[in-house]
Amino acid sequence: MSHKVLLFKLLLVHYATQSLAEINANCNEDVTVDCPGLSSGNMNFLSLTWYKLSEKRHGIIRFSKNGMSPQNYSFIRPARFGEKYSLFLTSVTPEDSGIYECAISANVGGQNQNLQVNLKVHACVTDADLTTKANVLNATQPNRISVQAEDLPLMWTIIGYVAVAIGKMVLSLISIWAKQTPVLRLFELFIRGLRDDGGPSAEAELVKLIV
Repeated sequence: MSHKVLLFKLLLVHYATQSLAEINANCNEDVTVDCPGLSSGNMNFLSLTWYKLSEKRHGIIRFSKNGMSPQNYSFIRPARFGEKYSLFLTSVTPEDSGIYECAISANVGGQNQNLQVNLKVHACVTDADLTTKANVLNATQPNRISVQAEDLPLMWTIIGYVAVAIGKMVLSLISIWAKQTPVLRLFELFIRGLRDDGGPSAEAELVKLIV
């Protein structure tokens, strides 16, 4: 049972060390890319080499315990070793983004390791970009004010038409209501009687309303 537990732990350690680490950096920032295989402080190896992976593997820098000093490859940008044989890159740009590999050659009886780190560098923002954004914002602001100023008279015109329409509706309702009121009808018949143009029908209707 103990052998199975030990084997399971070894498998967990193996897959954990094989997982791809990731580093996020800002433009023009100095970056230290640590080798995951040396995170525990294990320095028991013959040599360590950093590569950048693209279509093929490009050598960056190599350290061998048999050599006197690190060996630099013809890489496209300057690089050097940092603490614990990490890869130190100065003033990174988005072109430095990519997968870097830490290749560890073990001593006799040990196991070689090829561990990878994914470096992501954010886009650079220059003063020219900031100036362009400010100019675009300033150019669009007067247009917004002009559109709002043009919309204002139109809004008041619509409100005026609506108010007139509502006023006419109210007056019409008052007129209809007034014509249907008996008191006003009585007054109308009384006036017609005074003018002697109402005739018998007007008098009869007047008497009917009074009664």
